[in-house]
Amino acid sequence: MSVWSDDTDINKVLKTIKELTAYGSQSIDESTLISKLAKDGTRLSPADISKILLILETLGYISVQLSTKEEKLIKLLKVT
Repeated sequence: MSVWSDDTDINKVLKTIKELTAYGSQSIDESTLISKLAKDGTRLSPADISKILLILETLGYISVQLSTKEEKLIKLLKVT
């Protein structure tokens, strides 16, 4: 994923987060997100996922916390 990449990957990730969190009623972990994206045919590297999560967190759509040393817990904040 380059700096000038399409917003489609970001939109796919946000849509998947909305679906998995039942529009903000629960949190999900990063591995659940990655497996759902892979199942839907979206192949993103862990670095790309981290960049997208950082962008979404900066924009105020999600909150990301560490649940374990390597695993992130994702919570939807803003439903659009």
